[in-house]
Amino acid sequence: MPAAPVVRRWSLLALVGPTLSYRLLGPIPASATGAGFAQYERPAAGLGAQVQLRRVLSGRWALAMGLGYQEYATRLALQLRAQADSAVHQRDTYRLLTLPVQLSYALGVPRGRLATALLLGAELGWYQGGRSTEGSDCGCQQQGYSSAASSPYRPWSVAFSLGLDLRYHVGGPASRWQWLVQPTGRYVLSPFVRSQALGYARRQPFSLGLLTGFSWDLR
Repeated sequence: MPAAPVVRRWSLLALVGPTLSYRLLGPIPASATGAGFAQYERPAAGLGAQVQLRRVLSGRWALAMGLGYQEYATRLALQLRAQADSAVHQRDTYRLLTLPVQLSYALGVPRGRLATALLLGAELGWYQGGRSTEGSDCGCQQQGYSSAASSPYRPWSVAFSLGLDLRYHVGGPASRWQWLVQPTGRYVLSPFVRSQALGYARRQPFSLGLLTGFSWDLR
């Protein structure tokens, strides 16, 4: 009789890929400098990356936890009236280290080498700094921020994610490698800004990303 297939429950994942991010804005305080310029922001490209340890649970469920990096961004393009030939093109960035937790549910049995699952996750974000035109009188000057207490942005945030996990088994039946593609949407639940009294708008980024990478079965 043929040997039973090897069931490996633990795997290591590494993924990286581009994102397209934007934001939701709340009420802008009347005291905010350059308050009207936030409405002219447009979506911009960012970057996401994760390293995860995954455990297959009972049935179709699996749980993954790890460490990640997420960059949210917007762009701002303005034509200064005082200077007819002067245009402003800025890219604001918000960089975070993340602790993602993802629960996946297999959508049926694998078809040949291809397997598909639904992803639902939450992640804690630790603000690492960035650059922003917010607070500038003319909307044309960027200021760099760090994760220090003097930053107008909160050090911690919480985000939720929803996506798909597409897996393609690489090699023969005994191979431990799988190629991954994860189209995923993220929404930051907690506002970035520390307090409305600072004169900054309530800002909640969201993004659509396409992470790709590999999974290696440990045992």
